[in-house]
Amino acid sequence: MVSSATVNSDNDLLNNCFTEYKSNISNLDGAWKGQSYDNFISQTDSFISEYNVITSQMSDFASACDLYEKYKITKSNILQTEANRDAAEDSEKYSYDETLRQLKNNLLSYKSNIESYLSSASSPSLSSTSISTGSTSSITSSDIPDGLIVSSKSGYVFPFANGVSAPVTSSLGPRNQPTAGASTNHKGTDIGVPEGTELHALSSGVVTNAGRDDAGGFGNWVRLELDDGNSVIYGHVSDSSFYNVGDRVNAGDVVALSGNEGISTGPHLHLQIEDPDGNLLNSEYLFEDCWPE
Repeated sequence: MVSSATVNSDNDLLNNCFTEYKSNISNLDGAWKGQSYDNFISQTDSFISEYNVITSQMSDFASACDLYEKYKITKSNILQTEANRDAAEDSEKYSYDETLRQLKNNLLSYKSNIESYLSSASSPSLSSTSISTGSTSSITSSDIPDGLIVSSKSGYVFPFANGVSAPVTSSLGPRNQPTAGASTNHKGTDIGVPEGTELHALSSGVVTNAGRDDAGGFGNWVRLELDDGNSVIYGHVSDSSFYNVGDRVNAGDVVALSGNEGISTGPHLHLQIEDPDGNLLNSEYLFEDCWPE
């Protein structure tokens, strides 16, 4: 990912080149000096001015990228801290509360500053410059492997291939505890599928967790940070070794195999989708236009 340090370093290097270039032009002599010379210098100055505007916007965007990396790490730390708190004895839980408060404050600060940088980077300072932010392009069938389904409502790839039966066994929200240790406020959607069913990336993104999660109850899981800022968790999986933390995945890639790991009542996928602020999104709503009958 581009960094502000790289952009600023490149900007300084090119500005030095421009300065030397203009100096060389000024030292030339000959009959052609006059209107042609003045026009050439004027065009060079105009180009440098436009270049400086563009690099300023690039620098703002790069600064947003720098903060986004910190934002992702902080979100991951919050999830781990919450899992540790849930697993701790009641008398120890308070020790995690201050850490969680600070992490969440940092998250809000990063989010605000990222939005500010992106707003500055996307301002149309030049008539020939057009930068859009805030959404990703819709996925088309040509972007994903054959046999997968793309929701026209959410733009996400359905996590199972076409033809896989995907009955909902537990919806998002309050529920009776299905087994000892299970949540009574369900954070995702449970989908009953046989062990070993391929699970596909809803969209392109980065793997932020992959492996054991006994403290959180999943036993084995994969978590993706999607390019649109949302995140998705695949819980209770039997195989999470397809990618390592930090790897990029494309929409439709197989990221895990379903299983029956952790606190589970039977083979299924726990599908949990969150927006950048940690709000839970309802998978049944996002895929209601394409969910198999």
